Amino acid sequence: MAKIKVKNPEMMGFKECFGVTALTTTSALSGLLMSTLLMTYMTDYAGLGAWGASLATILLLAARIIDAVDDPLQSFIMDSAKPGRFGKYKPFFLISIMMTALGSVLLYSLPQAISTKPVLVTVWVILFYLIYDVGTSFFHANLLYRTMTIDPNQRAKLVVGPRVWTMILGVAISAFITIIVAVNEAFFHNYSTTFRVVVMVIMSISAVISIIGWMIVKERHVVEPDPEDKVKISDFFALFKVNKAMVIGVLFNLFHGFVWTLLLAAPAYYVKWAFCANLNTGDVNMTLFGTYSLILTLAEVLPVLITSLIAQPLMKNVFKSPVRTVRFSLILEMVGCGMMALAQFTGIMKSVPMLFFISLAITAAGVGLIFVPFSSIEMEIMDYTIYKTGKDRSALTNVVGNLLSKAQTAISSAIVGALLIAIGYKVDSVTGNFAGEISSLPGMINGFIVIMGVIPVILALIAFIVLHFYPITDEVRADMGRVLREKDIKTEADELPVDAE
Repeated sequence: MAKIKVKNPEMMGFKECFGVTALTTTSALSGLLMSTLLMTYMTDYAGLGAWGASLATILLLAARIIDAVDDPLQSFIMDSAKPGRFGKYKPFFLISIMMTALGSVLLYSLPQAISTKPVLVTVWVILFYLIYDVGTSFFHANLLYRTMTIDPNQRAKLVVGPRVWTMILGVAISAFITIIVAVNEAFFHNYSTTFRVVVMVIMSISAVISIIGWMIVKERHVVEPDPEDKVKISDFFALFKVNKAMVIGVLFNLFHGFVWTLLLAAPAYYVKWAFCANLNTGDVNMTLFGTYSLILTLAEVLPVLITSLIAQPLMKNVFKSPVRTVRFSLILEMVGCGMMALAQFTGIMKSVPMLFFISLAITAAGVGLIFVPFSSIEMEIMDYTIYKTGKDRSALTNVVGNLLSKAQTAISSAIVGALLIAIGYKVDSVTGNFAGEISSLPGMINGFIVIMGVIPVILALIAFIVLHFYPITDEVRADMGRVLREKDIKTEADELPVDAE
């Protein structure tokens, strides 16, 4: 007689993993365009020159201030939404896809007719950047993953595809200018037009891919709302009292979030001046710098890619817990950054440059490994709010982490900028050689290692200690799963079939 087995309702298969990966395409691609090409477009291809650089800089800084108000407000709107046929949070992802794609296309489509009119240019850029920015604030992938499954291992599985896909898109975007040049020579002979058309094509394709992913994913764990329970802005502040897990998560992000941003802020500068420059003359061997730049890219990208792929099985089969996986990742980061600092200040690094790339690769492996389990932790922090209060405030739970992430990238860049300003950094634009005070070079090189090695070790150690106070144990996690199942309501995710074994 055939044995009947009920399919595990928490299992996430290829369909779900493909769906969440496809869903992130527009968000990832637009973010890469903004972070790597906006300044170049405004100065070189929109015909704005120095005015474009000033406008883009002011816009990016002002956007972080706007986010401080906008992100909590949009999270309030998402948490206030009533669950419908498509779930509670899923409809906002469709809004995000459309707004992000529209804002990106029109921001990179500045009409030449207004390019000489600063007021009109300012209005155009601000309007469509705000549309883009509001769209991105509606896209919090962990909100959706949390409702798809309550199994931490299955949640980790959902994170891997989007992580790897974003990295692949990043490699593709690195060739964007090459594509622009080729398309321009073949068709338009006008870089402004070419930029507009290429961005329009790739964002349209990305929107279609994302919508396909949106149609595939389904929310399965949506909390039954209390008709008397109204979401209030004050709920955000109340979370700091009732959700110890969120407080620990915020403190962890406050310190650990700087590790990767600091590490990425200065390696190209360090490699150029520590390994490729004559410290007596300031002359740079640009051929050697080109070779080392390739090695640098591999040392940064490959470990992150590999550890992102193996993070979920390691978490499930080796460490048996997202918290234990994060701790191991922190140890890798401390070892890598510590090796870097030790090799520099003992003088070994100068004679064995490969030590820098090995240290960087070890740290990158830790950063790549930590992303998946900590994403799982962020999702169960949302669960913990429901567990402790009976109310779903998942979007509000995410707010501080999102703001910290945006701010940390800007602050890390500013720290490197402050160092360069302090030593009077100046480079000959024709030769690439150092044109400032030669005696400042050794101090600058040591400063880079302090930024990339010493400070990250201290921050990772503090994060390791903070994690000790994380309140969600395996027992609490199991009880949360029971409570969440009791609070589920029916959405578009129909009853799962039974399988004959």
